[in-house]
Amino acid sequence: MEKIYADTRELDKAARETFGLTEDIMMENAAAALEEEVKSYINNCTGPYLSRPTVLVLCGSGNNGGDGYALARRLISHEISVTVCQVFDAKSDMCLLQQERAQKSGVHFISFYELDDFLNESAFDLKVIVDCIFGSGFHGQLPVEAKAVLDTVNKERKMLKLACDIPSGNYFKADVTVTMGALKLPLYTDAAKDMCGTIKLADLGISRSSYENCPSYLHEAFLLEEKDLILPFRKTENVNKGTFGHAVIISGEKTGASVIAGLAALNFGAGLVTLCDKSAAIENKNIPFELMASKDIPANLTALALGMGLGVNNEAGNAYLDYLLENKKVSVLLDADILTGDIFAKKVLQLLESRRTCDNLVLTPHPKEFAKLLKNLDMGDYTTEDVVNNKLELAKKFCTKFEGVTLILKGANVLIAQKIPSEDYVRLYINTFGTAALAKAGSGDVLAGLAAALLAQHKNSLGSAVHASLAHALASQKCDVNYALTPMELISFLKQI
Repeated sequence: MEKIYADTRELDKAARETFGLTEDIMMENAAAALEEEVKSYINNCTGPYLSRPTVLVLCGSGNNGGDGYALARRLISHEISVTVCQVFDAKSDMCLLQQERAQKSGVHFISFYELDDFLNESAFDLKVIVDCIFGSGFHGQLPVEAKAVLDTVNKERKMLKLACDIPSGNYFKADVTVTMGALKLPLYTDAAKDMCGTIKLADLGISRSSYENCPSYLHEAFLLEEKDLILPFRKTENVNKGTFGHAVIISGEKTGASVIAGLAALNFGAGLVTLCDKSAAIENKNIPFELMASKDIPANLTALALGMGLGVNNEAGNAYLDYLLENKKVSVLLDADILTGDIFAKKVLQLLESRRTCDNLVLTPHPKEFAKLLKNLDMGDYTTEDVVNNKLELAKKFCTKFEGVTLILKGANVLIAQKIPSEDYVRLYINTFGTAALAKAGSGDVLAGLAAALLAQHKNSLGSAVHASLAHALASQKCDVNYALTPMELISFLKQI
């Protein structure tokens, strides 16, 4: 796991105070990291030039612009033609200083009004565009000038597009983002996933560990890595199916959802999986032979998954919630309809409140479902877009109210959150491994089954959420044709991770 920070300004300040660094030294190290990325790309470029390989640096008015001016000055000594487009006039002290140095070094400057002409004239030689307009401290709407410039350069093809610290306003479409000092939350929003390209971390004059450990400043979240995944391998031989738990998947109006979840659970280590439907309809349907079917909840279950394909007006949902309220030792996964149906809201609230210290309840909503859940719980009226744009804040709000409950909030980047009652902060984990292949009906049912399987095997809720989410995302990467992934194929790819 890697640490992610909401704001690195305190880290910058602590690094200067602890190690005697200056803003100038740190900026030169940032520019040096960008310089190496540009040089490496140009050295490996193939094809002729009319004159010399050309680099365009887009500069703003603050220290991100200062990084750009410093980069331009450093590059001009490498037989590279360098032009700075001054999107905004330099304002910060360091930006003004670096602009002056770049001028004295012979860097060519243009205004954003001259950008179109420059792009036309240098079309053959232009190899790299570097975005140094706004850094991670930028908030709000992009100014009209910046948006116009980024709209223009985003259309350019067959060159390296490099972002300094973070793509400006998450609007510049970068191939590579070199972020400075430490990883930052804006790099891991859903909107950023298509904009950052490959994220690389640059030191600012001290090692990453020294930089991150300077102050008593807590990171905001953890970035999950592939090596963090723990698969439910069986380590002893004197076992039986009961050793690995009994997952019960509630079936409802859409039987296929429960079948998908059940097969996912069985393929992720659960010893036994039963599909349960109080109407007994499931017993008369053609379900896979490896899954059991029952009208009643089996007495020996260890985890129950509820909501997938249930139906938002299915009265049986409340009966299952009553069962869970009476049986607190049974681990629970809630998804989809049970989280959004108005008729379930009262009992869902009671269940959330009753499981604060049990560490055995996981919720797996997508943003639209989470928005409806928050409304049903009287926690605010949010749109789906509000949830997507404020996932971290809303997840923290939810988990602070319902301590001990684990949330898997789905999206382009998955957010996993839980507040342990003995701690004064919410634990947050971000999973970036998911692909567009998962944007398909049934993918969420697979995730629900994976998490239910781990809960059934007596794993705690946070561990179940983290490892199920990682397995789900990494399995999706095994699909070579991202529009063609089906839930059954996704389940089959579990054997390849």
